[in-house]
Amino acid sequence: MKNKKMKAIAFLLASAFGCVLPAFGQLNAGHNHLRAGDILIKQQVEYTDPGEAGANRVWNFSKLKTINDEYTLEYASPPLEGDTVYIMGNRRYKKEDVKENELVVGMEHNTMYYYHQTPDSLLQTGHENPSVVLAYASPLAILHFPLDYGQSISSGYQSKGLYSGTVDIQTQGTVTVTADAYGKMLLPSGDTLDLVLRVKTLQTIFDIPKEGSDTVETANAGKLLEIYRWYSKGYRYPVFETIRDLNLADSSVIFSTAFFFPPQDHLYLETDSANMALLEQLWDMDKKNVDEPDTQHTKTASLKDIMTCRLYPNPVHSILNLEYELKQDANVGFQLFTIDGVLLKTISPKKHIKRNYHETIDCSSLSARDYILRITANNLSVNEVIIKK
Repeated sequence: MKNKKMKAIAFLLASAFGCVLPAFGQLNAGHNHLRAGDILIKQQVEYTDPGEAGANRVWNFSKLKTINDEYTLEYASPPLEGDTVYIMGNRRYKKEDVKENELVVGMEHNTMYYYHQTPDSLLQTGHENPSVVLAYASPLAILHFPLDYGQSISSGYQSKGLYSGTVDIQTQGTVTVTADAYGKMLLPSGDTLDLVLRVKTLQTIFDIPKEGSDTVETANAGKLLEIYRWYSKGYRYPVFETIRDLNLADSSVIFSTAFFFPPQDHLYLETDSANMALLEQLWDMDKKNVDEPDTQHTKTASLKDIMTCRLYPNPVHSILNLEYELKQDANVGFQLFTIDGVLLKTISPKKHIKRNYHETIDCSSLSARDYILRITANNLSVNEVIIKK
């Protein structure tokens, strides 16, 4: 049976009380990591243009027609082999080395998607269905946490697999994930959600020429997979997404579709204490604003209120310079991660007084690829992409 309190909160948040906070705030692992056992209900609706990037956008999806009333998306733990080894595609993991929810399988449309979660990343290792089995040479970065408006991560990838069990598939390309917009959304159900962050994912897909082939396939200019997902405060998973597959040669559309995740059907919330607590907090703030309309809206604290930071050169060859100015006394630290969440270098948080500072990070020994620099001040943080040449 659906939890009545959860449904009441979801309904009130979907009502047009007005935006309490001026910006969305971060997606983070605690509120947005996948969880084995969660089941989502989503409706396929007609495709719509996702609109432009930017702040304070309004997305009106209220007129979209439903194509399919109900799709089910289920997350589960991978199967065990002999009670000691998890199996995910062509990979094996010792059960004793795996933490709770570190490995998750997403199942929808007769396809299984394999995910590996680190404390601050959501990585995809491959997928399979009755026609295709595919694995990435190294995990594909889907999200990096925390993720806030304006932040972006990009990485290259290679994949290998089989089509119909006999035809080799080898592809390569890049994936870029950007939190490119925030604002308000009018849902196909007629309700309204504020505090919505949009995350754009662009994945290029090119065939890798087979070894020994002396022909150039000029007709295959590659494809672009374009996915937009809209996240709302208090919900672990997106509430809306659009998907398009394009030919890069002429920008023609191979296919396009969209999905709506009705907030009242996010039944996983009944066991999601972190997001339930956030929904209750937002609900209380909404009620206070209705009861006390003259009360000024609360402002979300951000790193920009504490410090400004300049990183150079980027791309970097050897020494990365960090120049920052503190607007107030603060504990400041820096961490450099690989794109899949492995910590490489740390400048431990220390108490600094209000003034200008300069730090350096030696990147000379790093391989040429993208990295994530986390800047932290007084428990607030942002991630910046660092490119090593």
